[in-house]
Amino acid sequence: MQGVDTVLNVLGSVCLLLWGVRMVRTGLTRAFGAALRRAIGACSRNRFTAFAGGVGLTGILQSSTATALLLASFAGRGLIPLSIALAVMLGANVGTTLTAQVLSFNLGWISPLMIAVGVIAFLSNSSDKARHLGRVAIGLGLMLLSLHLLEAAAAPLRSAPAFVALLSGLQDEYVLAAVFAAAATWFIHSSLSTVLLVMSFASSGIIEPKLGLALVIGANIGGAIAPYFDQSTTDVEARRVPLGNLITRVTIGVALLPFLGPIHHWLAFVDAAPARLLVNFHTAFSLVAAIVFLPLNDPL
Repeated sequence: MQGVDTVLNVLGSVCLLLWGVRMVRTGLTRAFGAALRRAIGACSRNRFTAFAGGVGLTGILQSSTATALLLASFAGRGLIPLSIALAVMLGANVGTTLTAQVLSFNLGWISPLMIAVGVIAFLSNSSDKARHLGRVAIGLGLMLLSLHLLEAAAAPLRSAPAFVALLSGLQDEYVLAAVFAAAATWFIHSSLSTVLLVMSFASSGIIEPKLGLALVIGANIGGAIAPYFDQSTTDVEARRVPLGNLITRVTIGVALLPFLGPIHHWLAFVDAAPARLLVNFHTAFSLVAAIVFLPLNDPL
């Protein structure tokens, strides 16, 4: 029964993480939905302001998937040029890594504070905006709490024969590991959640760093698959934004996969702690994509 308890604890922690991410996203969208749409329009003067707007927007929404779907809707209605939408997406991919950067630090003490503040704000206010912001605070607290629970729940996996066998099969199969992570990320519709899960496993010593790097590459690719398939039934103009984002991430991912050894060596100079190393790579992945593809966007 210990194996069943471990699986249930890990599953519950992951679901709590997904729910926290969803609460933050929906709370911010409901509180500032119209303002966010106006912000995208204000940032559409050129590709560089669009990139900066994407960083800020997704740093707030904590979901590049939500940003991709929003941009696809705008592009489909002709409200924003494709080149600007793709520039926003490049910034969005960087923005979603900022939350992972923050959560990679030991902030467990903030979790009960955020939940308490959020519940008080939600129950003591009648205005919709205050209640939505309370929902955001609760979501952030649940995300931090879920990471603490996940680290504790995953500890027994280090000695679980089935899990060790699975990781042993992926140990030197980095392409397979990336495909596995991409599929998992597509299923849960959150690259942030996948990266945080991989970070938790790495900090617990369950996976070795190079395997973690491959899984992070897969998470970045999987995060672009979800919005593309979500737009599969819409018109061509709407599908071009998530397709361009998917091509960008696949290209960078394929280019980086053969160099996991050197990448691990270089990142270890910045911070050798497994969780920090992986989150720094997560940010570097999106920055490399922006450096390569932003100049290729058609100038206005």
